[in-house]
Amino acid sequence: MKFRGLMTDSTAMREFMNITLSLSKFSKECVMRITNRRVYFIISAEKDAGPRRPLAWCELPVSFYFKEYKLVGVNEEYNEIYLEFSTVLLARSLAILKQNVKSCIIKLTNKQSPCLTLEMELDAEEISSQIVHDVPVEVISRKYWSNYEEPRFDDFHVTIQMPSLKSLRPIVERLKNLSNYLTVTANKNGRLTLQIKTTDVNLSVHFTDLSIQSFAGQLVTSDDDIEDSSNSQISSTIDIKKFLLFLAGLQINNTRVLCSIVHNKMVKLFIEQQGSLSIQVFLTETDYKK
Repeated sequence: MKFRGLMTDSTAMREFMNITLSLSKFSKECVMRITNRRVYFIISAEKDAGPRRPLAWCELPVSFYFKEYKLVGVNEEYNEIYLEFSTVLLARSLAILKQNVKSCIIKLTNKQSPCLTLEMELDAEEISSQIVHDVPVEVISRKYWSNYEEPRFDDFHVTIQMPSLKSLRPIVERLKNLSNYLTVTANKNGRLTLQIKTTDVNLSVHFTDLSIQSFAGQLVTSDDDIEDSSNSQISSTIDIKKFLLFLAGLQINNTRVLCSIVHNKMVKLFIEQQGSLSIQVFLTETDYKK
C-alpha cells in the first residue's frame, strides 16, 4: 500500500488544517478513508458489539486539496486505504500550516510501525526549513471496512435551512445550562424551533422564514407547547451537549448548512462548502421522554 499527497495552495492547506482541528473537537480518534477521488474522515460512536454507528462523515475532494496525489490500495479491486489515528495529534502536527508554508506532503510510511508522515516546508526568504511530524496509525483490515460505510438515509420528514452556526452557538450554550436535552422542531412554513423543557422551565427559541428543502411529513403534534398546531411539526429530542459540541467545532466560513429530521428518531446536520468539503453529523434521539 502506498499513499502520498502534495498540497501547495495556501487556501487548501489552511482549510485542511481547519477541518482537522474541527474533527479533533468532536473525538479523540477518527478513521481516514483514502480513495482515488476523495479523502474521508469518519467519526464513529463508542465501540460496542455491533457495527459502529457514525457520528460524523467528512468528505474532501482530492482535486481541491492536492496538486499531486498517488494511491495504491490493498489491491486492484479494492484500491482504498483505511487508517485510524489520533485526531488531536494530527491537528497539532498540522498547526504549523498557520504560518507561511510553501508545501505540505502527507504520506503513509513505515517507521517501525505505520505512520502518516507530514513534511512541511516553510516559505522563508533566506533559509528553507522543513518540519516533519509522524502520526502513528493503525491500518484497518478490509474485513472491517463495512463498519465505516457511508450512512444512507432517505426517510427524513423535513429538511430545512439552518441559521448561522455562529449565531446559534451562544444560544445553545445558554440553553445547555438549563437542560441536558434539546428538542429540534421544524414546520412546513420554514420555522425552526429549539426547545428545552424541564419541571422548572419551558423555553423555546424560534427562527422563521427559513428555506424548506423538502417536506414529506404530515405529522401534527398534539403538544400544548406548540403554538402553531395547524402546521405539521417534525421534531426530535437530542443530547444538547453533543449538539453544542458540533456547533463549536464546525465554525467554517462560507458554508451552506441544512438540518434534516426524522420524527422522534434523528437530527442530521449537513454542512457544505461548494467544491471543497461536505460534513454530515448524525444526532440520534435520546431516551429522554418529554
